[in-house]
Amino acid sequence: MYISRKTDYGLILIGALKDTFASRRFKSLRSISAQYRLPYSYIEKLATILKQSGVVRSRVGKDGGYRLVQDPKKITLQYIVDVFQAKPIMRCLHSVVPEKSCALVSVCPTRKGWYKAEMEIRKTLERFTLDQL
Repeated sequence: MYISRKTDYGLILIGALKDTFASRRFKSLRSISAQYRLPYSYIEKLATILKQSGVVRSRVGKDGGYRLVQDPKKITLQYIVDVFQAKPIMRCLHSVVPEKSCALVSVCPTRKGWYKAEMEIRKTLERFTLDQL
């Protein structure tokens, strides 16, 4: 399974915000960017995605920043991957018209195997939560 840089950095960002759920304090993106040496502008875009998905909340001002609003014990790794990365392992597995994603789809000897593998990976990622990172 390919984890994109977007997903990787998104996991780092949400991991950095993990303690804000219990403390209810906001953490600045600048401090996270500096601590993990990640580009601020990119972290800002990822935070917007998390905000749109309802995982974090933001506040402007002196004590502003971002904080987690969902319990880290209930946020699965699969959910986070889905927020940042919509691509399946193989495009033909989830394409509305599989034939358009691959000319060999009707005779492919590996398609069923890839489907099973993807389902197992998803099950595994569903078992792990943000709290366990």
